[in-house]
Amino acid sequence: MKNARSQDKNTPWSTVPWSVRDTWAGVGCLVIWAGLAFALVMLVRIIRLDVNPGLLISVLELPLLLPVWWFTFHKYRAGWSQLGLTRFRPAVLGLGIGLLVLVFGFNMLYSSILSRYGLTMQLDLERVFEQAASPWPLVFGGVVVAPLVEEIFFRGFVFAGLKKGYGWKTAMLTSAALFALIHLRPLAMPPIFLLGLVFAHLYQRSGSVWPAVILHILVNGLAMGAASSLAGGT
Repeated sequence: MKNARSQDKNTPWSTVPWSVRDTWAGVGCLVIWAGLAFALVMLVRIIRLDVNPGLLISVLELPLLLPVWWFTFHKYRAGWSQLGLTRFRPAVLGLGIGLLVLVFGFNMLYSSILSRYGLTMQLDLERVFEQAASPWPLVFGGVVVAPLVEEIFFRGFVFAGLKKGYGWKTAMLTSAALFALIHLRPLAMPPIFLLGLVFAHLYQRSGSVWPAVILHILVNGLAMGAASSLAGGT
């Protein structure tokens, strides 16, 4: 761990101004947000309110930026670059795609095991697309808003903040675990955890959060595209 910490100090983007305590305060906000988001979704279902699911995704995702704004811009007067929104070498995307292939291989094996017991880790996106009046808000919320907000929060803020106190490997594991837990889908947690590891590793390698954003968009876009095609064919 000592070597990991000393290696982190040699990277110019690793010294973010917010502390480990600030980061955990942000995680506390995440827990509160998750509870409120769950309550809101349940309320919408109970009263059968006709809300576009894409709009709901955007409404639920955007509050994650509040603790990021507070600690990054309000408290420390930092800039976007310290959240990892900087340039990167395109070669990093090649590494990311290679790692995603491994994750997809695990997903196929994991899904086949679940299917033997009549279980599935995927949300019923086909049904969501069938019931939505227009698919575009859903696509925008799931493919653009969610990846951008989640990568800024979990990688740009949480991973970078925890890295100061625990080293990048522990921060990678912790941020990936939080990323998996907050999706509130127990059977999908192992694949989501692996994605969190990949995204944090790309951030560590590149010093930029953009490779993780791009690949997160790719993953969500493939899932949305497959669900939309199946819904259109039924």
